[in-house]
Amino acid sequence: MFEGESGTPEHVSAAPAETPVVRHQPEFSGRVGECFGIWFVNLLLGIVTLGIYSAWAKVRTERYFYGNTRLAGSSFDYLADPIAILKGRLIAYAVLIALGLSSHFLPLLYVVILLALAALMPLIIVLGLRFRARNSAWRGLSFRFDRGGGEAYGPFLGWPILSGLTATLLYPLMKLRQHEFVVAGHGFGRQRFGYAGDAGRYYVPYLIALGIGVGLMVLFFLAFGAVIAAGVVAGKGEANGAGGAALGVGMVAALLLLYGGMFGVGIFLRVKFANLLWNSARLGPHRFESTLRVRDMLWIYFSNLVAIVCTLGLAVPWAMIRLARYRAAHFAVWVEGSLEEFVHDSGRDHGAAGAELVDALDVGVDLGF
Repeated sequence: MFEGESGTPEHVSAAPAETPVVRHQPEFSGRVGECFGIWFVNLLLGIVTLGIYSAWAKVRTERYFYGNTRLAGSSFDYLADPIAILKGRLIAYAVLIALGLSSHFLPLLYVVILLALAALMPLIIVLGLRFRARNSAWRGLSFRFDRGGGEAYGPFLGWPILSGLTATLLYPLMKLRQHEFVVAGHGFGRQRFGYAGDAGRYYVPYLIALGIGVGLMVLFFLAFGAVIAAGVVAGKGEANGAGGAALGVGMVAALLLLYGGMFGVGIFLRVKFANLLWNSARLGPHRFESTLRVRDMLWIYFSNLVAIVCTLGLAVPWAMIRLARYRAAHFAVWVEGSLEEFVHDSGRDHGAAGAELVDALDVGVDLGF
C-alpha cells in the first residue's frame, strides 16, 4: 500500500514474513528571504574583512541548507569549524597565488607546481571527502570516509590518463570507478555504503552525449561556412562594411550555438551520472532513488543564470533555494527495516585543506545532491 505524499514516507506492501520497505523523501524548507539575509550579511562581512569572513560565511550557509533539509523527521547538521576552513582556504589561496605568479615570472616553477598538484590530486580529493563526511551529520551521527589516499590514485589518476589516451572512450568506466570508490568509501554508523554500478548503463548517456557533440560540431562548421559565404556576398554588394558586420554577427551566433550546446551536453552528462551514482548506491539494506531530469536542470540553470545576471547577483539566494528544493523533491531513500539501528560514531579531526583545495581548483566529485 502506498500512503505517502511528497515529504512523507510511503509504505510498500510486503509479505508478512518480509521486512517492510518505507520510502522517505527529504523535505527542504528553506526560504528565499531568510537565505537572502544570510547571503547579504556574509557578502558585507566578507568585503569588510577582505575575505577572511568567507570561512564563517561558508559555515553559516551550509548550516542553513543542512538544517532546512529533513529526512524522516530529522534535519541534517553541518559541523565544520570555521577556523579549520580558514586554514584550509589560506593554503588553497597560497597555491593559487603561487600558480598565478609563477605563470608570469617563473614558467618552469609553474609547470612544477602543476605537476605536483596533479600528482597529489587523488590525495587532496580523499582529504576533502573525509572532511565533508565527518562534518555532515544526521540525528547526531556523522558520516565517515575511510579510504586511504593511495587507493584514490587508480580512479582519480590512472583512469583519467587511460580515458585521455583513448580519446574519452573509457570515460564511462572512469566515472564508474570514481563513483564506486567514493560511495563504497563512505559509512554511517556501523553500516557501510555499497555500490553496484553497471558499465553498460554508464555508456548509454556517454554515447548519446558523444552523438550530440558530434552533431553540434557539424552544425557549427556548417553554420560557420554559411556565415562566411553570406558575409562575402554581402560585402560585394555593400561598400559600407555591411559584409563585415554580418560576418561578425554570424560568427557570434555560431559560437553561441556551439558553446550553448556544449553546456547542455555537460548538464546532460552530469544529471545522468548523478542519477546513476545514487540509484546504484546502497547503505546496508537501504537504497536510494534519484530522478533528476535533464530538461528541468537545463531550465533551472539557464533561468538562474539569467536572473542572476539581470539582478547583478542579487538573485543568487533565490537560485540556491530553488535548486535545493528541486533536488530534494527528486531524491528518496528506500529504508528496509528501521533507521534506528545506527550507532554513534565520533571523531572530526580531519583538516579542511583538502576540501578547500578541491573547491578552489574545481575538481570536486559531483554527487548531484
